[in-house]
Amino acid sequence: MSASSSQNTIARQWQLLKLIPTRAPGLEARLLTQQLQDAGFSVSKRTVERDLQELSLLFPLQCNEKSKPYGWYWMRDASLDIPGITLAEALSLTLVETQLRQLLPAPLIDSLQARFNVAKSKLKALDTMNAGARWPDKVASVSAGMQLLPPKIDAELLQKVQQALLEDKQLDVSYHALHQSAVKQYRLNPLGLIQRGQISYLIASAEPYNDPLRFAVHRFQQVEITESSAVIPTEFNLQRYLANGAMEFSEGESVKLELTAKPVLANLLLETPLSADMLCKELENGDYHISATVHKGWQLNLWLMSQSSYLTVLAPLDVRESIKQQLTESLRMYAQP
Repeated sequence: MSASSSQNTIARQWQLLKLIPTRAPGLEARLLTQQLQDAGFSVSKRTVERDLQELSLLFPLQCNEKSKPYGWYWMRDASLDIPGITLAEALSLTLVETQLRQLLPAPLIDSLQARFNVAKSKLKALDTMNAGARWPDKVASVSAGMQLLPPKIDAELLQKVQQALLEDKQLDVSYHALHQSAVKQYRLNPLGLIQRGQISYLIASAEPYNDPLRFAVHRFQQVEITESSAVIPTEFNLQRYLANGAMEFSEGESVKLELTAKPVLANLLLETPLSADMLCKELENGDYHISATVHKGWQLNLWLMSQSSYLTVLAPLDVRESIKQQLTESLRMYAQP
């Protein structure tokens, strides 16, 4: 038997042991075959029946032969501590590992490291015999915006931020904001951690205030966990905070945006609307009138500017004037020699 065939047999039989129920009447070979096939193994009922017979010589397995269909199950008090993961689990862990490292505290990541390693080993072992194991090579997630490299974050600093958040402890930090020349000192009450594109943000209130603020983790220069308990407002809810447009850099104000759009942009927005209430109406000149309720803020302004060649803002008037001024300033800069 080749090494590849041997690995496939071991992986299949290991999965089969995990599928066998702990009590009578058990599962018949036909159902076990189907479950193995669902898990990505190409196997016949006859092969599964042969596996069950072989495994019953090594493990405390019982076949219920009193009535058909014959069911297989573990004997009473048998030890069922079978390590390993399914193909689906291996795929899931491999695909989300990068994102989890930014969001989970270091102790939890350390506890998962063995699972990450097992997942990679399993996919590597099944690579030549199971098409599903090659799935990570066939899918990817990319940003819809400009591809930027992630900022550098000190691992120890990130661990302290995560630990304080997990334990509800206050943080003493030195922070260098993007548009400020001086480093400032804050005592923070951590409220949440959010991954937005390539940047991790700590949502926290700064003493003595209660308003939640955004702090880019890579801009912390020093972080120390205090012995003081964090002051967490009873009304704060991370999901509600997000729903109010905080990570669109909005103050929570919603506006009715109206604009005219060229067909190429209108067709895109029909596929991926600006909001659930978006309306799109074709005009006589071939352009489209679009209206939608959106969060007013930096993210909206950035999108409008990025699409300025394909749209004209009609309302609100202050948004229209702001875009007009920015475009005028851009033209002035390009007019310079």
